Amino acid sequence: MTPVVIPPRPHSLLDEVREVLDQIEARLTRIPGSGPDALEILRLLDQAAERLERLEAAGADTRAERGRLDGAWQGLQRQARTFLREVGPALRAERSRRAGESLRPWWSLDGLYARHRRRVLVRWLSAGGGLLLLLVGGWMAYERFLAPPPQLRQALRHAARGQELLEAGDVAGALAEYEAAAHLTPNDPEMLLRVGVLRKMSGDETGAETAFEMARRLERSQEEFLVRRGAVFLELGDIEAARADAEEAVRLAPEWGHGFYLRASIEAMVGEFEAALADFQRAAELAHAAGDAELEAMARVQIGYLLQRPGE
Repeated sequence: MTPVVIPPRPHSLLDEVREVLDQIEARLTRIPGSGPDALEILRLLDQAAERLERLEAAGADTRAERGRLDGAWQGLQRQARTFLREVGPALRAERSRRAGESLRPWWSLDGLYARHRRRVLVRWLSAGGGLLLLLVGGWMAYERFLAPPPQLRQALRHAARGQELLEAGDVAGALAEYEAAAHLTPNDPEMLLRVGVLRKMSGDETGAETAFEMARRLERSQEEFLVRRGAVFLELGDIEAARADAEEAVRLAPEWGHGFYLRASIEAMVGEFEAALADFQRAAELAHAAGDAELEAMARVQIGYLLQRPGE
């Protein structure tokens, strides 16, 4: 008997869109550990969007598929930090290769994520991060109002670029920028501390200790070095290292309010609100006794903020 041959179902453009969306959704679940291959998600998003636009121009009903595409883009944005760490410099290289093309929003995910992180940081600084504001604000004020010399202005540009790269997940690129800034400002510990923290994040413990030792020699005391380094650790997300520096600063200088303030900032960041209140209160008391009006005001602002939390 002659076998019956069933012809394959015609493969429509809508079928192609659905297959591409299937691939995107599958890849979104496998971003961690995928390395630069994760960049294929952006190419697939392009394919799906281009096909959908053709279908919509022809009058097809693509609401379900458009919803899936929008959902995939939102899902990628939720995983932006992981995605950007995996693809590393490959995203910028691909974007550079395609210079002149009209690229879709997902090709600027690093910029979108950097702006999001800046908004989060601003909210934190305004609500509970006065110490970081003090440290970073000094540089900003110097840049804006005191017209620093060209060498320092160049260092600040390197630092700003380093922050952008760090927010985009490019630790190696950020380290290079901060090293350039530190080279231009050898007598300022701030950039040396950032170099040290980023080297530590990169696994270069020896290089980190070298940078830390250089910064330590520029500080007036060990506790001041620890508080400044701890603030950088906190800003860059190494809570454990920040806490260790805060604890040591409190041990070395139990009558100095800045150590308590840093420890309180860490406690507030991780949700240990009762401990944070106690440490902010201690920082305020010590600052008042020492005549440090600025630290006292910062601590009392944070106390008020914590007491206004829902449920307090």
